[in-house]
Amino acid sequence: MEKSPRVESASLEDAYMRRDGDCLEFGNRFYRRLVDLSGGYPATISLAHASGIEYAAPKNGCDCGFVGLNRPGYNTTDYRIVEISAESCPHAVYDAPHLLIRLHFTDRIQKVEFLREIFVYPGLPAHSVRNSVRSRVLPNLYWTHRGELSGSGNTPRYPEFHLESTGDSLRLADGFQPDRTVEFLARTDYNECPVIEHRVGGQSLLRGNLLYVKEDSSGAGFCILQEAMLSAEKRDFEQHDFRYRDGELFSCTWGISPSEFKLNDWMAGCRHTLIVFRDRNEAARNLQEYLKQRFPVSSHEHTVTVNPWGCGRFPQLVSGEFLQREIKAAAECGADIYQVDDSWQKGDGLASLMNNHFLLPDFWDISPERLGGGFDSLCKCARRNGIDLALWTAPSANIAFHDWRELADKLLSYHRLYGFRTFKIDGVQLRSHEAECNLEKMLKTMREKSGNAIYFNLDVTNGQRSGYFRFLEYGGIFLENRYVNCDGTISYHPEKTLRSLWLLSAYVRTASLQIEIPAPDDLLPAAYESSVRCQPDTYSLEYWAAIALFANPLLWFAPSTVSPETRETVRRMMELHRSIRDEVFAGHVFPLGTEPNGKAITGFYADRGYLLSFRENGCEEERIELDLPWKNRFRVELLAGTGTLESISGKLMLSLPRRGSYVLFKLYGL
Repeated sequence: MEKSPRVESASLEDAYMRRDGDCLEFGNRFYRRLVDLSGGYPATISLAHASGIEYAAPKNGCDCGFVGLNRPGYNTTDYRIVEISAESCPHAVYDAPHLLIRLHFTDRIQKVEFLREIFVYPGLPAHSVRNSVRSRVLPNLYWTHRGELSGSGNTPRYPEFHLESTGDSLRLADGFQPDRTVEFLARTDYNECPVIEHRVGGQSLLRGNLLYVKEDSSGAGFCILQEAMLSAEKRDFEQHDFRYRDGELFSCTWGISPSEFKLNDWMAGCRHTLIVFRDRNEAARNLQEYLKQRFPVSSHEHTVTVNPWGCGRFPQLVSGEFLQREIKAAAECGADIYQVDDSWQKGDGLASLMNNHFLLPDFWDISPERLGGGFDSLCKCARRNGIDLALWTAPSANIAFHDWRELADKLLSYHRLYGFRTFKIDGVQLRSHEAECNLEKMLKTMREKSGNAIYFNLDVTNGQRSGYFRFLEYGGIFLENRYVNCDGTISYHPEKTLRSLWLLSAYVRTASLQIEIPAPDDLLPAAYESSVRCQPDTYSLEYWAAIALFANPLLWFAPSTVSPETRETVRRMMELHRSIRDEVFAGHVFPLGTEPNGKAITGFYADRGYLLSFRENGCEEERIELDLPWKNRFRVELLAGTGTLESISGKLMLSLPRRGSYVLFKLYGL
């Protein structure tokens, strides 16, 4: 006797799910996705925009799977839907409000279970999926980096889909093709270009955290964002991030290698987020709006931070008296936060972890020699000067953060005793799924136990780290170490900093990034003797500081050691930043002009009505036409710098008359 069809539904504002027998439908006012459950597993048969654009065609295979576990129809399997439930989450703390759908299905032959969570966001043209697996058998394949097994041993024995994990998959509708992927690079101690775009062409194995699918004639399409570690740092078995074969697209990252698999334990993969759009402008804006809502940030997390490590000799200077002078000078620079970097603690510092020392529990006690074992006098000085204090720390990567509870308790005690709300997290190595989970437990516990007052600066300068889309629920990104006084490292130059921010701003919210401003007082000309670029001080300090106006300025120097004139210039620029940052960060920032290369007019457009532009030293032209939505009648207010913005013969023209200059406008009616 057949069961009568069940009809189930749930909603949150315009986000909804409906189940009618073997059909699961979910979406909101922007899109609808239909999933067939008749095979005992989820298989997408339609993804359509509310305007009628159909992005996907029906397919038979399961939307997700884990490497080495038999997919439906491969060998002997018996997949069944166990349960489908939905929960309304209007007050999510580390996410945008969402409707959470849980789809639990199992294969009774392997004794493997999958939990597929679907996050449907009201008012956003986006949804995310996250998959978890629990199994009584291990993945069935060879896992090794030796080619004899991982390559020629696996490939004749198993089909391609068996040798990769799949977070989400779709068969593309007629007319739609993968267009490009975006690969991101961190480890900025070694990399100067954080973004590489790859045109797909005829390739089937693709790299990147972000893939765009488009229809050529209209520009409509969707993108898939993997909220995961970056391509070069992932631990997954497969060497690719996406695969496109015979009309079907697979988003392949889970963040779990088969060698890390734990029997009978639930293991959760990373999120895969699908964002639909109707044209190029929507593609850019919809991604930024998703990131803004997905990673909510409170106003106290947008700051001007002093990190004195950039002076190049901080450990030699540290004492209670020196730090009090620093705090007073930080206030003179217009900073919000002074971050006490490596050397405040009793232990030897980051070098100990880099040399694989096992850290004893008192490592993170306050240094009795340098700081008298406490921060009381520094806190009093900070309160007098209107400065918040922050601390640098480096959790124990060499034990996969197994001591995360102890470190969390220690840092929470400093939060409660001294009021620290910001902690820089350095030295991270996410070499296993276990390490990644442990680090997240520490971050989440500290936020929860502080009532979400604690915020983290997540360092991506070195190591196997979280990148630009992982852990942003808990903090922002410390992007790069760029010194003006160290030979043998990647040196600071305003052209390079501007290029990094410009490239990232197309895909990463600038509100998530700390952008460095060194002091010209620290500049060592000998460090630039072999550089093909001009000396960085051929640009003014105002120019250096202006680069960070639409991000979080990081004052990368020891303020008590620089001239009063430097502090005054920085203070004036930070007051300018503070006067606009709430409006800028309330909207979206997009790259403007051409890619910085030392010879460009370039910059950023904030859609709340701000335009920041730069003319580099090598730029021959002083005027460019801007491609912005605008009206013939608008008003321009010059806030800083030198330049004009005007309508000439029906074109929007931006002029910067001087090389090596910048300009900031407030726009009304544009």
